[in-house]
Amino acid sequence: MKVLVVDDMSANRKLLVWMLEDEGHEVIEAENGKQAFDLFVQIRPNLVLMDVMMPVMDGYESAKLIKQHAGDQHVPVIFLTALNDEESLSRCLASGGDDFLTKPFNEHILQAKISAHTRIQELNQQITEKNQELLFHHLQTNREHEIVEHVFSNAINASFWESGNIEYYMSAMSAFNGDLLLSAPSPSGGLYVLLGDFTGHGLSAAVGSLPVSRSFFAMAKQGLTIGDIAEEVNGQLMQLLPDHMFCAATLLELNSSGDEITLWAGGLPDGLLISSEGQIKGKIVSQHMPLGALEKREFERDVMVLRVAKGDRIYLHTDGIIESNNDQGEMFETERFEGMFKKGCFKDGVSYVDRVIDRLVEFTGGGNQDDDISLVELLCQPVTGVTCAKDENAALLEDAMPWVIDISLGPDQMRVGDPISRIVEMMGAAVGLAEHKDYVHTVLTEMYVNSLDHGILGLDSALKKTEDGYQDYYQQRSVRIAELENGCIQINLKFAPAPGGGDIFLTVSDSGKGFEFENVNEADEDDSFGRGLPLIYSLCEDVNYSDGGRTIDARYNLRS
Repeated sequence: MKVLVVDDMSANRKLLVWMLEDEGHEVIEAENGKQAFDLFVQIRPNLVLMDVMMPVMDGYESAKLIKQHAGDQHVPVIFLTALNDEESLSRCLASGGDDFLTKPFNEHILQAKISAHTRIQELNQQITEKNQELLFHHLQTNREHEIVEHVFSNAINASFWESGNIEYYMSAMSAFNGDLLLSAPSPSGGLYVLLGDFTGHGLSAAVGSLPVSRSFFAMAKQGLTIGDIAEEVNGQLMQLLPDHMFCAATLLELNSSGDEITLWAGGLPDGLLISSEGQIKGKIVSQHMPLGALEKREFERDVMVLRVAKGDRIYLHTDGIIESNNDQGEMFETERFEGMFKKGCFKDGVSYVDRVIDRLVEFTGGGNQDDDISLVELLCQPVTGVTCAKDENAALLEDAMPWVIDISLGPDQMRVGDPISRIVEMMGAAVGLAEHKDYVHTVLTEMYVNSLDHGILGLDSALKKTEDGYQDYYQQRSVRIAELENGCIQINLKFAPAPGGGDIFLTVSDSGKGFEFENVNEADEDDSFGRGLPLIYSLCEDVNYSDGGRTIDARYNLRS
């Protein structure tokens, strides 16, 4: 080790040189602080033994200069002093000293201090090297993140279709956004939208964005149904993501005239349907597990169909909004979010997306985000700027061959799986029907469930009017279908081409006691969230009952 000994007394320097060289150290001598600093710059010793009171430049000033020149390198400075008052010792530390050695010198104490500071110096060197290594990796990681972020942004945004029907706000917690918003025109003149929220945050959460966006845009270009897109994306994520990751999402399609929405909801917080006056008309409640959570055989592709009025708005959001915290640890919560919508709230023409986010920032104080935040507003009005392929599809339907599917379901088929999905898949490859498959699936499901629950199993819908009754209804349903020995449901689908497209005639008959269809009224135009028979009325024409309610016939118009 190189040791710089600084003392204006020759005797002191000789004594220290003898002690140090006896232990194998290389010693350099200096008579004052200035000479010490000059030698330090030239030789770069490993340790400095510094006297305090010296001519030309004292030890305090010299120690400051040495420490400044050493920079991040740790070079211990041990002051040699006969002073023992607190002020002098404090001044030694303030000037950059690391330790003291009192005069007269004790060789054992000197060697112990040198050993201790050598260990500190070695540890400091290791830390410095590690810091440099970490800095290198940090810069490299940042660079890689910039490249990946650029690729992600270009891959998704290049295909994102900006529409006058959509307004949105997205804010990532980190460099990579675990939330995903996609939009694309449909060949039928409508608009597809997907809002997703992947498990976790940052790059690990964002890795699913590319395969999801790729599938979404490819299937949207083909004009496939929301159920098809949801099923395909689910399959992609099941193959790519680890078991603990999934994507809570809502997918929807707004038709070209802006008065009907088909949607699949799995895992996101409840969306809202808001009237043109600003009042809540209904909620979009998640009906399914998130994408990437279920195998293909377990996946449910059932969709909801909403009839909306011109000027209605759909609001979708991720949980980053309602779970944002303020300084007191309170969450923004659903009640506060929904409380912002009331009659007349849209009158001033201010963006309501901006208003919600401003209220959120005010609530949180603008502090650090705890999660990615996304809010989407979909305005229900005719979609503009889309080249419509309806004429081409109508021509295909006009020239298509008529076909018939006739299925008979017994107790075993009623108990196992989802027979309606299988039946709809049979007709899925028929010419011109792809964009209608979700609607037909929805209508046929309601017709089948009505026949099964009320005709075959004899259940009373009045039970579902209360929460306890709702649970009792489905408990009875499970017991009765498990014990079912007799009964039959006949399903008949028939396609008939016609000018401008064609029609699908749907008939479901059961062997039960019938259904009191006289008490069922047609759906009201504002009954956007109705299910069951009112939904069939809203989607089909010529809905009729016969055989004491055991048979229901409906005509689905492919020209609409």
